[in-house]
Order: sequence, then C-alpha cells, then structure tokens
Amino acid sequence: MRIVILALSALPFAGAAQADTLPLSKINRKIESHIQRSNTTQNMQCLAFILKDFQERKIRKSDIYVTFDDSNIDGLGVGLAETDENYTCEAGELRPGKGMPTSV
Repeated sequence: MRIVILALSALPFAGAAQADTLPLSKINRKIESHIQRSNTTQNMQCLAFILKDFQERKIRKSDIYVTFDDSNIDGLGVGLAETDENYTCEAGELRPGKGMPTSV
C-alpha cells in the first residue's frame, strides 16, 4: 500500500460529489487521502498491485489515469492513456475495465 502513497503526487482537491479521472502525476496528498478514505483496504491493495505492475513496465505516471467517486464503479478504475488497457478494483478484485475513460 506504500506504493500508492509514494506514487500519488499536485492538483487542488476537486470535491467528492462526482466522478473524477486524473493522471496519477496530478494526484496530491489531499486527493490521495480522499481516495483512501472512500475505498476499502482491499481496493487500495488492488490499486497498489496494478500500480506496481505499471511501474515495473516503466509506464509514466502521466500516462496512468485513476478514476474515483464514479457511481458506475464500486471502487476504483485505472487505465492507460491512449490505450484500451483499463481495470477496476471492486470488492478488492481486479477486473477488466468497464469503459473507463483513459484520457481527459
């Protein structure tokens, strides 16, 4: 789970009422804290697993998009910019994405 804390890093907090999709490079500590509070430990572990895989594949943080506070996802979404590769972490399970946008 430490990977998430260290990997997340510079936008003002946008609020929690609507779905947000942000590049990993734009997630600051306040947003990270909100994501952790609004998700289960299992979903956060799932996210850490995905981020570790992306890190090992040397994918830039600016190319990794995280979706949170989405009423269509019971957890988190993670995707790569300009690709169809995306996943969700729901109930602590890694699942293929549900059409999550991978760019903003």
